[in-house]
Amino acid sequence: ELVTQLGSKLNEDAKKGLFSGTVLVAHQGKSVFSGAYGLANRETAEPNKLTTRFRMGSMNKMFTATAIMQLVQAGKIKLDDPLGKFLTDYPNKDVASKVTIHHLLTHTGGTGDIFGPEFDSHRLQLRTLDDYIKLYGSRGLAFEPGTKWDYSNYGFILLGAVVEKVSGQSYYDYVRD
Repeated sequence: ELVTQLGSKLNEDAKKGLFSGTVLVAHQGKSVFSGAYGLANRETAEPNKLTTRFRMGSMNKMFTATAIMQLVQAGKIKLDDPLGKFLTDYPNKDVASKVTIHHLLTHTGGTGDIFGPEFDSHRLQLRTLDDYIKLYGSRGLAFEPGTKWDYSNYGFILLGAVVEKVSGQSYYDYVRD
């Protein structure tokens, strides 16, 4: 009965545009319900499937922080290393020399965020970490690193690029492995 009600509710919400995604319900290690609802891409009207890949948003920050700390533990990164030690061709040399790994991990780097008009006009072209750095890398500091806290998605994109440089793997392969 619960599975039937859940399926009905999800179908109803998807038709109203209130839900778009996939659902899996498991009990005692066995899948008892799964379904895909709504659109994976509103512009092309592509429906979600059980195999649709979703951006994880801020949930990914814990994987990024873990990857960085694994590399710290392995002696490949120090928390007080500047960003430019790893991203040697980073466009803004002030950011590269002043912002440390610790600043990025703690949202105190002053690197700003990604969301706003620039993101809106380029979002379809932003596929790789390097794409984000090309778009935002020339930008100056929003504040002197370490002087205040400001949530920064861009700081974690930079950390992902550091993971790639230090590990020699793509960020996604490193996290998967």
